[in-house]
Parts: sequence; C-alpha cells; structure tokens
Amino acid sequence: MRAAAVAMTFSVLGVLGSVLGACTEDPKYVDPKQNLEVGVDPTMADAPATASVTLPIRTPLQKDNDEAAALQMKYPNVMIPYVRVDDLSVEIEWSVKNLSDQDGVAFIDVNGANEYFTYVPANFVVDPDEDPPAPPLCGHVPIHLGPSASVTGVFREDQLREASVDLDMITRGHISPFAAMLQQSGDIDEFQPVELIDPTMPDLGTRPVGDPIPKAAWAQLVRVDMSFTANQHMVMEYDVRVRDHRGLLHKLLLDAPAGELQPFMPAVYTPPPPPP
Repeated sequence: MRAAAVAMTFSVLGVLGSVLGACTEDPKYVDPKQNLEVGVDPTMADAPATASVTLPIRTPLQKDNDEAAALQMKYPNVMIPYVRVDDLSVEIEWSVKNLSDQDGVAFIDVNGANEYFTYVPANFVVDPDEDPPAPPLCGHVPIHLGPSASVTGVFREDQLREASVDLDMITRGHISPFAAMLQQSGDIDEFQPVELIDPTMPDLGTRPVGDPIPKAAWAQLVRVDMSFTANQHMVMEYDVRVRDHRGLLHKLLLDAPAGELQPFMPAVYTPPPPPP
C-alpha cells in the first residue's frame, strides 16, 4: 500500500512538472495588437504601410556565453549567433478588413532581420524592366475580399523558422533568394556559402567558399518587418507571439529598460554587384 502511495505521489509530481514545464514555453504576445491601414487616399492605394517589431531579447548571461564558446570551439571558422534558430518559435496572427464598398485585393509581406543582416527584397532588383522582384521571406499571397468583408490568418511557427533559415542562407551564404526559398530547411543540417566563379560572367555559376554553416549556428530572426498593400481602403491588425525555448525574452518584454535588452544593429544586406 505504501509503495503504491509513493508511486502515485511521484506520478502526480511528474504530471505537475510537465505542466509547469509547458507553462514556461507558453506563447507570449510581444506587442499590443498593431494595425496598418492603406487606401485612405484612393490616389495612394498601392503605397505600402509598414511596421517593425524587434523581439525584446535580454542581454546574455554567463551560461549563454559559455554555450556560445563551446559552439565556437566546435565550429572555429563559423560565426556563432547569440540568438539561434530553434531558440524561439515565432508566429504572427493577422486579420484584414475591407473598409470599402468595392472588391479588393491585399498583400501581406513579412521580412526582417537577424542579428547580422536585414533582408530588403528591392536590393536584389538591378533592372526593374528585366529583373523579377525578389520574394519576401513570407507572404505575398493575394487576399481577395468583397465589400466590407474580413479574413483572418496566421504565419505559422514553421514558416517563420523557414524564413530565419532563408535569411541566413541569403546573407551569410550568398545564395540567391529564389534558390534559398526553394530549399526546405527541414531537409538539411547545414548550408554551404558560395561565391561567383567569375563576377564578370555570372552565368558560370558559383563555387563553395569557407566552411558549411551547421544548424547549430543558424541565426534566428530577431526583428519582424511587416508590409501591407491593397488596392482598396483596408486595415490589417496583427500580433507577434513567441514561444521562448531558451529563456531569451526579457520578462518585461518591450517594457524592459533599454540597458537590459540586447541591442541589435544588423547591416542591410547588399548582394554582390552585377558585372560592369
């Protein structure tokens, strides 16, 4: 009887431990619900409304420095980011409402930055008359709405994870956005940086340069850049929520003192210049 009681006690403690452990990774809404509005002036209906949210990452603790140092020893020729893929799971809930009395089409583009680089699709367009626009990291799917209609959706955790990997492949890997987004990150454990064989003859293709960048060193998105366009008067609301697997979010989120948040100053990534 006593043994059964002890077993039951451990069983209950185990369940409680699981529940408490799950609570530490419950989604946190990083910012109060934001909205973007377009088409108020019909002559400016195609002008995008934009906004950015930088995740409130706390400054590193000694354990973070120790983990990074251990990875650096394992991969001595690879930069080890502070915030790595799979440290956070990011999701964006959104809703769009057509405020006009006409049928309309809207687009939501999601781009952003890791701690190293910012992705700007327009930087990949050299000749607007010939070059196709570079894709955003997420989105740009047409959203059709009737008069006064509304729709909701979500950019899922797996999509934002893929966006993080694509951004790292495009920037540190120098892989074209089109090629990066065709590669499913779930199918690979590393990616190989490349360079043009001859910058004056891009048709010759690329060659490997440097060491492969392993999954353990992939950089996570730390800033989300939203862009909303529509051909009618519409409004989009969105929430960014995060499951924090490594305890990197400051407990006060965006209300945290600036000195307790890790500053990020990513460079705007510029692809190699075209041949003269």
